[in-house]
Amino acid sequence: MLDQLFFPKSLLVIGVSPKADNLGRNIVANLMEFRFKGELHLMGRDPGVLIGHRIKTSWDEIPQGIDMALIITPAKTIPGMMENCGTKGIRHVVIESAGFKEMGPEGEALGEEVLAIARRHGIRFQGPNCLGMSTFSHGMFTIFVPCPVLWRTGNVAIAAQSGGVGVTYLFDMASENIGVSHFASLGNKLDLDETDFLNALANGEQTGIIAMYLEGVSRGRAFFEALRACDKPVLIQKSGRTSLGSAAAFSHTAALASDDAVLTAAIQQAGALRVIDTDDMITQVKGFLMPPMKGPRVAVISRSGGHAVISADSAAECGFTLPPLPPEFLATFARLHSSSVIRPRNPLDLGDLFNFEVYAELMEEAAAHPDFDAVILAHTYVADSRRHGSRKLVSKAEELAKKYDKPIVVALYSDAVELAELKKLNNYPFFTSVEQGIKALSASHRNVLLKQRRSSNGSWQVPQRVQAAADKVSALAKAGRTSLLSEGFDVLQAAGVSVAPWTMAKEASDLMKVASFPVAAKVISAKAVHKSDAGGVVLGINDGVRLAEVFSDLTERFGPFDTGEGVLLQAMAARGIEMIVGGTRDPVFGPLVVVGLGGVLVEVLKDTSFRLAPVTAFEARDMLSDLRAAKLLDGVRGQPPADIDALVAVIEAVGGLMATCPEIREIDLNPVLVHANGLGATVVDVRIAL
Repeated sequence: MLDQLFFPKSLLVIGVSPKADNLGRNIVANLMEFRFKGELHLMGRDPGVLIGHRIKTSWDEIPQGIDMALIITPAKTIPGMMENCGTKGIRHVVIESAGFKEMGPEGEALGEEVLAIARRHGIRFQGPNCLGMSTFSHGMFTIFVPCPVLWRTGNVAIAAQSGGVGVTYLFDMASENIGVSHFASLGNKLDLDETDFLNALANGEQTGIIAMYLEGVSRGRAFFEALRACDKPVLIQKSGRTSLGSAAAFSHTAALASDDAVLTAAIQQAGALRVIDTDDMITQVKGFLMPPMKGPRVAVISRSGGHAVISADSAAECGFTLPPLPPEFLATFARLHSSSVIRPRNPLDLGDLFNFEVYAELMEEAAAHPDFDAVILAHTYVADSRRHGSRKLVSKAEELAKKYDKPIVVALYSDAVELAELKKLNNYPFFTSVEQGIKALSASHRNVLLKQRRSSNGSWQVPQRVQAAADKVSALAKAGRTSLLSEGFDVLQAAGVSVAPWTMAKEASDLMKVASFPVAAKVISAKAVHKSDAGGVVLGINDGVRLAEVFSDLTERFGPFDTGEGVLLQAMAARGIEMIVGGTRDPVFGPLVVVGLGGVLVEVLKDTSFRLAPVTAFEARDMLSDLRAAKLLDGVRGQPPADIDALVAVIEAVGGLMATCPEIREIDLNPVLVHANGLGATVVDVRIAL
């Protein structure tokens, strides 16, 4: 759909002047510097010639059907320019001009006018307030400041909401000699947004890795589906990681669902990777320029004992293992190195071995061995005396990586001038610390695991019981109910979720319905949304006299009761680990499901994991693995493992309800008592807001 933006055969630049301070002039100069492969047309207010191209002043001089127009004129002129583009049959436009919604209501209204004109003519446009589109193999470079040709053409595509951050990526990649395929500055995203560019880049033949910087997501579900469909590594840096959750939310779930938590969940569930900052982005991109790391086993070879220890620590922190060096490797090491000072083990400290050709042999021995999935060489050298041999190690690493289809990480420690020069000479990435190299391996390995998870996940179908429960909710919503309190238990039972036996009491005579003790008494009232905080829960009632006292106190404090309200009398459930399972609706990503450590401290501990609803059993288990409390479920200090299968079924049911029942705004099951393995999970409290 966006081929004419990426590879225009003809391009019209609007807003060009020969004047030295003209931004359009800079764009034309860049197009010439980068050797634009298409037909170029220039337009401005005053006639003239710029770099051999005539500047046209009338739309009558512009031919029909130009592939793309780039506009850099004052904001107030843009509606007229768009109208003329539409008349001339131009269907792809880049608006680099600022002065729209970033300037307040007047600018926002101007943007809406531009959008309406584009819709009328069938124009798709990028921006406004952006740096445009660059395709390096096509010689298209539309940034409005003069730039030398610093980049080689490669397979890394950049899509950045901020032009400044995007340019930072560009310059960082140039300094690392990383080849770039495309650069797209998204700007205000008035029309084309991150989902449009992601889909285009995912299907582009020249793109192998996608690096994105976002400040927000316009169409959450569409973006999620695009990420999930993309079979290329997608790395996303998003600013604004602080919580924006509403403190006045009906449920714990909504209060916990910050913008950042939701986006993180969507990225993980879709199989993409989140990066923290610009340095992290470049490090992870370099990880994907090597063969994929297919397993967690690492061999470390180091010239320094200290770097060997640092490597071991970093590897452990990333979940990697350092298997013992196999006998064949030890035999090779003994043959090549006669010193008895160094004890051969993984990580291997080379000590007083200074033969760089031996380093290369050891790298190959490790790369060839099936016990290792990656090899790390930590190499310290003084450039003046050891330059030639050290540089050959990088070339050897590239050769071995291709030969054995394994990542070979070279971490070089030398002076800054030497390292900067070496980067310019090599297409294969090297790193300036072992920590950086291991982070790159971690990104590669996580991507492999995410792909495996995605292929194992399967598809989700609406279970019959969940549909029956959703129909029950829809009927209550049509009857005018806005929240389900006691009826929430009926809904859960219809969905196949186990709840503690219960009955509702509004009158003293209802207490006779209690068949056995002990019971819990819980006030069900809109006056006590968080009933524990309001003193509306009494546990362990062992006889009828005590029950009557509790009922009288609760009705006096919280009555009279409306429809669906009263005092819920519930059999005390068997002991279990308290968890929360809930759902809410995010304004961008839609229905969500959450699981976490439950009880009254859920919003304090915030040990939770989110996914977009619905979720499969596989995804529900993945959510549990995110939790710090996961070890509790596995059983600690003599406690038996919890019934994880039962908890997974509850998560699936809640996710299914959120996905199939649009009337549900929020749902909280807190606590869900997860009993010992084989004994199930019991919901003892539920709130559903419609």
